[in-house]
Amino acid sequence: ELMNSSRNAELRQLLSIEKSLVYFVNSLSANELLKMKMKRTDFLHINGDEDLSDLFEDIIIDNSQALSMANVYTNILNGTMDAYSSIISNNLNQVIHRLTIITVVLMVPTLISSFLGMNIPNGIPEHPWAFYLTIVVAGLITGGLYWVMQKRKM
Repeated sequence: ELMNSSRNAELRQLLSIEKSLVYFVNSLSANELLKMKMKRTDFLHINGDEDLSDLFEDIIIDNSQALSMANVYTNILNGTMDAYSSIISNNLNQVIHRLTIITVVLMVPTLISSFLGMNIPNGIPEHPWAFYLTIVVAGLITGGLYWVMQKRKM
């Protein structure tokens, strides 16, 4: 869906997920530190009971695994957002490239008509086919310029 869309809804959803993952990682990190301190200080008084100690150790391991998974998903999400940003940037570059080509191609008729429209005696206004000749010349030069740009894959 991200590959074919540049809508903001997907981007907002990704940012929301990233925000949630940041809170999740922070909470799991704090929980891990707290559980390690609880184990080290025997806060729950379970050092004598092997079953409770094993259970608490399992809780610490599960918390560490959850923290690792949250970090992995954060990295995956960051990579996805970078790829999304690159896709948007490439699409924007293509649009700007097309607009540049259109601007350059349309500049030729404007340049020719503005040159011939100056108040300089050149004998062209008296010619009966001057208007049509100007259009044909501008069209040929524009078409030639377009053909050259297409041939060079510009």
